Amino acid sequence: MVGRSAWAGVISLAAVILLGTALATIPTPLYPLYVREAGLDAVGITATFAAFAAGAVVGLAVAYRASGRLSRRSAYTIAAALQGSSALFLAVDLGIPGFAFGRVVTGVGAGLLAASGTAFVIELATAVPPRAGRIVRAGAPALAFAGLGLGPVISALADPSGLVAVRGIFLVVGVAVLSLLGVSLVVLAPSSGRATAVSARGPRRLPWEAGSGAFAAFMTTGLFGSVTSLLLGELGIHDAPRAGAFAAAVFVAGAVGVVLLAPRVSLAVAGLLLAVGLLFVGVAVTIASVVFLGAAALVAGLAAGALFSRSLRTAIEAAPESVFTQTVAVFLCAYAGLAIPVLGFGVVAHAAGTDIAVWGFTGIGSMLCIAVSVCALVGARTSRAQAPFGAQERSLA
Repeated sequence: MVGRSAWAGVISLAAVILLGTALATIPTPLYPLYVREAGLDAVGITATFAAFAAGAVVGLAVAYRASGRLSRRSAYTIAAALQGSSALFLAVDLGIPGFAFGRVVTGVGAGLLAASGTAFVIELATAVPPRAGRIVRAGAPALAFAGLGLGPVISALADPSGLVAVRGIFLVVGVAVLSLLGVSLVVLAPSSGRATAVSARGPRRLPWEAGSGAFAAFMTTGLFGSVTSLLLGELGIHDAPRAGAFAAAVFVAGAVGVVLLAPRVSLAVAGLLLAVGLLFVGVAVTIASVVFLGAAALVAGLAAGALFSRSLRTAIEAAPESVFTQTVAVFLCAYAGLAIPVLGFGVVAHAAGTDIAVWGFTGIGSMLCIAVSVCALVGARTSRAQAPFGAQERSLA
């Protein structure tokens, strides 16, 4: 597949990934409506977000186990169909239990769509001119961040006045995702994305720093993707458009970090930058400064994008013959980071207050980032030390 057909495939895939993953964060600035009309508290908000992320973890775990038999195209089609269906389900008024179930299904689809779509785009990059292909490969991980950032933008622009209007948003997005899926399957070449990892015989090992780096990166975005309204509410901001714009800015910063910062920094440097950004978030909440919180969130978002991109690259380099499997493994770790820490945040915030929850979250996150950096530095030094010996053995052979 070359020329226009290749670009049509990349663009159609990107559109589905963006809108499909946007479903994950559409509710982010709208939780005050659920608090007012459905009685959710901080624990309920984080629990519904964690339900989404738990669905993503389960879906990715199943995909990882089946990655030797599941092609990128099949995984992408299943994921996009799940996303469209979950949006239509959320458009029906089934109360909080129905909303929670819909979020679980959304999670399953979003995680699988982000992983399979990213791997699919990386594959299609080989069909475009080399220079453009390098840009497509470098930007592929940014789609997950950009999609998560698109969700709050949709909500902010719609600015619904109640849950009835929110369900209207889900209806429109669901129809759009299913329509775009149909378009993408038409424009994609029939042979694209059908290969599986069955023929790959190399090791499928996920380096610790790659998995933990992805965990830390999405742990950071998960904070702003779930409790932005709570954090801003503590600082006196309660309107959905501003909360949506704030959350979207963090995810967009993550996408920018993937494209612009990741090529310029190592995994170790990205980890240290995120550690600093997380500590700045803690300071901003403590001094109750909206401006400083915004700046800290942007720094953290940029660093999270760079860290995730470098983590994905490290994983693929460890097993280049198993791109899809390694991509799924990285996203599995990432969505675990999206789910687990923020649920703990909600529990601590409910029991001890937002300040303590924020410092606990940012402190643990910073320590994890530093551990990733140390491990990456040690691994890089070990690789350099072993390189001369490997070259000597090849010359003797």
